[in-house]
Amino acid sequence: MENFLLSLETEFYFITGIYLEGLSGLLFGLLFFSLTLLLIKFERKQRPLVTDTDISNEIGNEKTAKINLSRSLIEMDQLDEAKRLLEEVLKDNPTEKEENTIKSLLSKTNS
Repeated sequence: MENFLLSLETEFYFITGIYLEGLSGLLFGLLFFSLTLLLIKFERKQRPLVTDTDISNEIGNEKTAKINLSRSLIEMDQLDEAKRLLEEVLKDNPTEKEENTIKSLLSKTNS
């Protein structure tokens, strides 16, 4: 037990630069350690990162997102899934530019 207390005193001295011996040193060390843990716990309590924010405006146009996703799927040779997405966009009244893009991508899935 005496060696244990001596090692605690030595470690406390190395950490703080204060040399306290015996029972008073042990109590002060425990108090210091407890306060350190309390401060660490207190610092971790922060506002939550997730808020009730509507992110639908940040997503953008759903049709454009599906077209871009289908491009990526074609590059990864997942042609069936890309074709399914492109056909979904075709059913959703795409603009002329989107329709031309879809047709060119569909031709890549059929070949």
